[in-house]
Amino acid sequence: MEKRLIWLLAAVLLSVTACNKDTAFEPGFSGEDTHTRADLAQRSYSVPARRVMVMISAGYNSLAGNLSEDLADLESGYVPEGTYMYSDVLLVLSRLTESGGNYTTPRSPVLYRLWATRDGDVRRDTLMTWPADTPLSHKETIREALLFTEKNFLSQSYGVVFSSHASGWLPSGYYSDPSAFEPQYATWGLRSIGQDRLPVGGVEMELKDFADAIPMHLDYCLIDACLSGCVEVAHALKEKADIVGLSPTEVLVDGFDYKNITRSLFAKPSDPVAVCRDYFEFYNGQSGSNRSATITVVDTRKMDALEAICKELFEAYRPVLQSLNGDHVQGYFRFDRHYFYDLQDILVQAGITEAEKARLQAALDQCILYQAATPTFLGISMERVCGLSMYLPSMGSTYLDNYYKKNISWNQATELVK
Repeated sequence: MEKRLIWLLAAVLLSVTACNKDTAFEPGFSGEDTHTRADLAQRSYSVPARRVMVMISAGYNSLAGNLSEDLADLESGYVPEGTYMYSDVLLVLSRLTESGGNYTTPRSPVLYRLWATRDGDVRRDTLMTWPADTPLSHKETIREALLFTEKNFLSQSYGVVFSSHASGWLPSGYYSDPSAFEPQYATWGLRSIGQDRLPVGGVEMELKDFADAIPMHLDYCLIDACLSGCVEVAHALKEKADIVGLSPTEVLVDGFDYKNITRSLFAKPSDPVAVCRDYFEFYNGQSGSNRSATITVVDTRKMDALEAICKELFEAYRPVLQSLNGDHVQGYFRFDRHYFYDLQDILVQAGITEAEKARLQAALDQCILYQAATPTFLGISMERVCGLSMYLPSMGSTYLDNYYKKNISWNQATELVK
């Protein structure tokens, strides 16, 4: 009897200890928490059963109103209950403008946790803030937030959803104003992934910086931003995320279905394909110009065959690729921003054989889990699309060729540009 009592007391003490350790992240039911950043940084433990999703909303720009609505939809959907040891974790890293798109008043980036009480009320637990003049669309800001996430919410499953402006693989500022680079080769403050608009100029990330900002391996990375569905972006994230979801064309303002997105991403297992399918089906059900959407889901772990066949074909058809008329190739772009052509159609128009096309299609089928396109996108025919865009050297320039060779991992693997 005495021995049983001792074991019972030990079990109670162990239970209390575990509970106290877990509730280090429990903000109670009083709205915003009062934990300090240093306090939170001291608490880490491994919880392999739970999933962690980070929503990155870089909206200190013209999308502020739309991204604010997205975050409201996120809170109105499924939010994991509680902040206990085995609770799934929903984090938001956000920077929006003040009301009315006021860029003259700096707004602090903030990392917070969304969680639900047993009564279904959604609370915010603020974890980190940065000085008001800190851009969110910067490698160090995102990396610091994700390192904090990895340390304090250990898990075997992480995923990121990123929403902002983007221009695929292009170098700093090129999409907005190509004339600033040709022939002077100047550089300025706008880049390819995300955007923080400032009273003068702006800040965005290069594609490589975006990939380098991710410190942990992700189950998925879904990018709700224009022109991100290029093979160059998918390949840049190859060592960072198993599954990537991307749009080869621009994205209309509603973007993903944020009210229902967590139902799919906190499913067991997570289902990023469902998120992208829901996105497409919503737009495909619209009418007129609103029926405009493209989406592609790539398993980056299965891109090796695509690398191999493309490297072979790029070498065999190099002279044609350097002179191919882009007017004959399927494009994903508007406003003569001719930097995003269909990967497969580039090679078909270059004259690959039926046998080579079959091998290319097999490699695409191996790594593309899902791809869909409405018949047209804002007036552009989407008849010959494989789901991934790519740079066409004959429609580029010496400046872009040099940038591509130096900065794009897809080129380093396939030698599209030598």
